[in-house]
Amino acid sequence: MTLLLVVSAGFVWRQRANDLQIHLQSSEHLVRLHTEIILNEYRTAESELAFLAEQSILRRFAGGDQDLRADLEQEYVRFCRNKSMYDQVRFLDREGAESIRINNRQGDPQAVPPERLQSKANRYYFVNANGLPRGSIFVSPLDLNVEYDVIEVPYKPVVRFAAPVFDLNDQRQGVLVINLLGRGLLNTLAIAAQGYPGSAWLLNRDGDFLRGPDPNREWGFMKGKRFAIQQLHPLVWNRLQASASGQLVHANGVFTFRNLPPTGDSPANSVPRDTPAASPDISDPSPGDSTLRIVSFIPTSVVYANSDQLAMRLLLLSILVSIPLALLAWYFARLGMLRRQHESQIAQSETRLRVLSRRLLTAQEDERRRLSRDLHDELGQQVTAVTLDLQQVTKPSAATRSSELIARALQGSLSILDRIHELSTRVRPAMLDDLGLRDAVRDLAHDLAARSGFELRLELRLDGPAPDSQTGTAVYRIVQEALTNVARHAQARHVSIDMLSDDKRIKIAIADDGIGFDIATAATADRLGLLGMRERAELLGGQFAIQSTPGSGTRIDVELPLHAKEDDGEEKETGP
Repeated sequence: MTLLLVVSAGFVWRQRANDLQIHLQSSEHLVRLHTEIILNEYRTAESELAFLAEQSILRRFAGGDQDLRADLEQEYVRFCRNKSMYDQVRFLDREGAESIRINNRQGDPQAVPPERLQSKANRYYFVNANGLPRGSIFVSPLDLNVEYDVIEVPYKPVVRFAAPVFDLNDQRQGVLVINLLGRGLLNTLAIAAQGYPGSAWLLNRDGDFLRGPDPNREWGFMKGKRFAIQQLHPLVWNRLQASASGQLVHANGVFTFRNLPPTGDSPANSVPRDTPAASPDISDPSPGDSTLRIVSFIPTSVVYANSDQLAMRLLLLSILVSIPLALLAWYFARLGMLRRQHESQIAQSETRLRVLSRRLLTAQEDERRRLSRDLHDELGQQVTAVTLDLQQVTKPSAATRSSELIARALQGSLSILDRIHELSTRVRPAMLDDLGLRDAVRDLAHDLAARSGFELRLELRLDGPAPDSQTGTAVYRIVQEALTNVARHAQARHVSIDMLSDDKRIKIAIADDGIGFDIATAATADRLGLLGMRERAELLGGQFAIQSTPGSGTRIDVELPLHAKEDDGEEKETGP
């Protein structure tokens, strides 16, 4: 079986290595493809913006020739009609106010009337682009379009390309801005990722999701509810910040990433930004940093799907092959285990019997000594006192005190009877024979509770037939020994006794909330009480279990058959 498992593990390990290599290559290819798509889109937009910014008609209009407005608007309308990827074309003057604006609404570009033009003086793209040298281009982050300080709905992802505009005298006159629609770019990336076994994400510089695992939390940084990759995969985020590209095999799966640095020809990151007066609902992205981070992710379950399937097949084959051998091995192992268990049980039983026999002999001698002392000292003294009182009555001189002497003798005789009853109960409780097990246990429990001061909960549900004499005596002695131990050692405040029987067995549970003890220490100490209770139960074919820990109380569970068995295996039939 070991050889079979080792060979199977070798095949699975090799398949896992192949699966990992294949998915690493496919992830690298997808990230490279996304990179080329984004760079091509950006380079095209930069090239077209550079051309528009150097047009003579724009430079003349920026220099003050307002008669060219209509022609310039028509030029930009034709541009947007032919270039549906652009959402807006705007010329902002030196103060940041819109002089010309073309909105491309679903392929129908139109010039915005002058009364609806806005000021963009505080927007980061104008602030950054307005200070650039001629020929430079500022590329904004990919974010959502904002109109009148409110995010446009439905969401419109855009990238703003801005270039400074100079008149024919090379004087700075404003900024030309074109808005590249990001939805088309994102759709192209989604199409490129079709068939990919994992998912491809697009992040901004701060790790916020522009395209991510949860569409409902994309663009959260614009809405004041950030949902970034560092919240999901902090280790991946650390690698993204430390390296421009790479791959990470993580417990969750395989990550492949690449950072696209800011594009454009200008050192835009060094340009300061004036804080815009934006709506409190909008989080304006950081200026001048168009860094994009491309991340692909394949879950571990997908990466190793083939190897897991192979492992399941090999495991099934191993199970089928090993079943006969396993059954045979189990059979011989169980035989050996049972033999060892029986030998251990016999050895333990012999040890307990030797200890118990030795302690029982000592206990018997101690009990006889106590009985002899009680009979000689207490009963002998009381009998002597009664005899003396009766002798005094017979004397003529004691005629006046005869009633007192007779009463005292009567009281002494009653004490003798009580003491005889107590001694006979210690030897054998008469109530067990006269009234039965239920009343004997109830009387014993209440008597010890009254003497020891603990609160007793007693539940006796003896619905089955009455146990035979041996079983009844064993139950009574086990309860007596358990309660005696509670009274002497447990320091318990509450004790519960549950006893129930059916047609075949009787079950006893005795629990207290006392100080408890260490069972292992008690077993090595050869305590007569515990040994006696265990042996009484096991000699009758029953079970004995004790649970106790220091400070947590003690619980004893005993289960006995209602009828004891003789040594030859015949049930001993006795009356109730």
